[in-house]
Amino acid sequence: MKLLPNISSRKSPKGLDPDTLRDSTRVEQRRDSKLSGEALREQGERLRELSVLSLFLHSAGTLEEMLSLFLERSPRVTGAVVTIPLLLDRRREMLSAQCLATLEDYGLEQACLAAERDLSELELSIPLRSWRREVLESGEVALTDDLRTVLEDEIGQKTCENLRHRLEISQVAVAPLVMEGEAFGLCVFVFSGKEPDLEILELASGHCTLALKDMMAGEETTRFGGIDPVTWAHSRGYFLESLEEEVVRARRYNRDFSLVFFDIDDFSQFNAEFGHSIGDRLLRSVAMTLVGSVAMPEVVARYGGDEFVVLLPESNRAAASLLTSQIVDKLAAVSLFGDEAREPLRVSASAAIVSYPEDGATREELLTAAEISLEQSERERQERAAPQRQLTPVQQLRISGKRHEA
Repeated sequence: MKLLPNISSRKSPKGLDPDTLRDSTRVEQRRDSKLSGEALREQGERLRELSVLSLFLHSAGTLEEMLSLFLERSPRVTGAVVTIPLLLDRRREMLSAQCLATLEDYGLEQACLAAERDLSELELSIPLRSWRREVLESGEVALTDDLRTVLEDEIGQKTCENLRHRLEISQVAVAPLVMEGEAFGLCVFVFSGKEPDLEILELASGHCTLALKDMMAGEETTRFGGIDPVTWAHSRGYFLESLEEEVVRARRYNRDFSLVFFDIDDFSQFNAEFGHSIGDRLLRSVAMTLVGSVAMPEVVARYGGDEFVVLLPESNRAAASLLTSQIVDKLAAVSLFGDEAREPLRVSASAAIVSYPEDGATREELLTAAEISLEQSERERQERAAPQRQLTPVQQLRISGKRHEA
């Protein structure tokens, strides 16, 4: 069977528009005389799950979190055993699954095992005269019973056959991620024995597209609005501008101010163990804790990957030290995974305080002093955490600068 478009008479060459998509999702149950009572109940349940999916997608803070939720929830809506979003890389004119590299999903994991390769490495070209281009431009879901039609040119015939047999693939649907004429990619839905509901697939992929569109628009806004898109705290650029202004003000009026830097302990290890999506949630928890500890005109910003900074106008070192102690205590009270399944995971951070003018008279001097102080704080933390060795008498003598005489 060749790849065929949805045979519905309704045409949507520009893809769904947001208003139509939202209106369609509000319908709790479609009335169709051809559907049995059981089929109506199943469709109603899928539409309710679709509403939940929509809520989750639009509450995500990052692209990784949004896609992770989409992979997790979409099987309940679509009935697909595997879902593979392929996002459009406009610069290279390629469809890429690289967005899945850090995500954990059971269906995707089983597909990778069956294919004996990492499917996040998928990259598909979209020549002008190709079925992928036609699906993108048609704005309609396409269906095939042969996986080779979709992926053979990238993963080969043998791998396609392995996937078909091991996952018992019956049909594959390809949905365009297109919204109001703007293309974001394609989404491949793999089915095993279940008949795809093309209307539900269109709605599910539509909500994924709308979330992508809103997220990219939000990133554009925050990029120029001084907000970090992951943590919702101020961005590094906003902080640097604020610091420069504070240096000028403090110099002119002979006032004090301080900076407090925080570096989350063992964050790279946390990311490696729990994934970037959970890591982003940890960053947001830390950011919100910092924001809740200060008030205007004090500024909280994400300075680096796992580093935050608090700008404290009119605050000397003593006042900054008191606030830092309070914040460290609050961070220690933040817990992750505090359920019966696992032990609560506490948050800790290394801190460094620099003050104007004793630690620096310019922005660059203060930032350099902060970097040195933060490195020292991190070294001291690691030394405290290192297991203590029991020294022999000879080692003790050598450390004290004495020689052992026989």
